[in-house]
Amino acid sequence: MYQARSCLLVASLVSACGAPANRDPMTFLDAAVPGDGGPLVGDGGIDGGTPVGAPMSCPGPGTPKPDNGSCGNERWDVKTGSDSQAGSVSLAPQPNTIAALVALPATGAGTSREAPTETTVWELKNVTLTELKAETDTDYHMVLSDGSKTLIAEIPSPKCGAPSVWKCFMSRARSEVDAHYAVSTSPSYPAATITVRGVGFFDFIHGQNGVAANGIELHPILELCFGKDCTPS
Repeated sequence: MYQARSCLLVASLVSACGAPANRDPMTFLDAAVPGDGGPLVGDGGIDGGTPVGAPMSCPGPGTPKPDNGSCGNERWDVKTGSDSQAGSVSLAPQPNTIAALVALPATGAGTSREAPTETTVWELKNVTLTELKAETDTDYHMVLSDGSKTLIAEIPSPKCGAPSVWKCFMSRARSEVDAHYAVSTSPSYPAATITVRGVGFFDFIHGQNGVAANGIELHPILELCFGKDCTPS
């Protein structure tokens, strides 16, 4: 039953029911359908939300709070979607789990994107935001947990992703966080249930709070929403 529903959700991406072409079957999971199998429900974010497997679109930038930090440098073009490969990343989010992502081999961290992990927008549904703070490189640093494993998800400042094809998404995602929290360089610990959609990214491990053993992150976050079973937009 779940398999049939998953096929409907990703019909535009696959030629037959199963893992899409060029997707690592280890990381591609069937889309979860909550409740009695009806459509995904929740607060829908700002404007209703996009179902898993359907291409996301950004109707317009948000109004994030200004920041005074300095932009970073390590793999910065890949982190912000300013690299030459960013335009080829599919904006149709694919469901995954923290446990599956942190179990991947620690590849990537070079000048180009590691397919398929860094060329896919992954959705983590109903995970816990355990820590939130503003980094010195202007990123909103978010630690996500499944109750056992953690990984980092980050939203760069739009000013640091000026040439990015995802600048509109990042602006809206920052605004969504700003609507719920006063983010500062001092960490807060919301323990909030959220759903996030972000591009896979292997970072260098340098003692970050919440870092996965393989350095996997969602960076940048493109969409998120707060509350159980919400649908990001």
